[in-house]
Amino acid sequence: MPTPDDFSTAHEELITAAPEHVLAAFFDPVALSAWWLATGSVTVPQPLGVYAVEWAPTPFRDEILGPLGGTFHGTVMEHRPAREFFVANAFWLPPEGPPLGPMALQVTSKIEGPATRVRVYQSGRGAGERWDRYYNVIGPGWVTSLRSLKAYIEAGQKITVAPAPRATDKKPMARIRELITPSRAVNRTRRRS
Repeated sequence: MPTPDDFSTAHEELITAAPEHVLAAFFDPVALSAWWLATGSVTVPQPLGVYAVEWAPTPFRDEILGPLGGTFHGTVMEHRPAREFFVANAFWLPPEGPPLGPMALQVTSKIEGPATRVRVYQSGRGAGERWDRYYNVIGPGWVTSLRSLKAYIEAGQKITVAPAPRATDKKPMARIRELITPSRAVNRTRRRS
């Protein structure tokens, strides 16, 4: 039986925007569909919140992984608005074949002059050619996605910044609808288009 190897990929992008808007784009369903081409998402920006993003299967097949797309899901373990978030116990469920995981995803932001440097670090531990291939594919994928995020935010797109959890919030899961529903401003904009 092969021994597991550690895999990781790290990428950065400098985006002219406030850090709260950059990190909020990882949780806003409208933003995720625009810059990350997600077909669906449920992302709750608070500890123990779900982080699930879905993509349509690609029309092409990778020689080892099959069609790309599928679902990436995990649990938000830490969320510090305008600073960072950390997703643990994450798995990629491809359109075909068994899932890959567990993995971790950490996204941090740091102010640099009038901009924010966003850094994405994804890591996992596994064995075999599917893991090798996944990390060979996901690295360039993050480069493309972060460039798309930069273009989306710098074009002045509206991003919903979720309210911080209230200290007295005894049932945070009851707020899911509030967190995943696009703001009324976004709904009005859609109707005018």
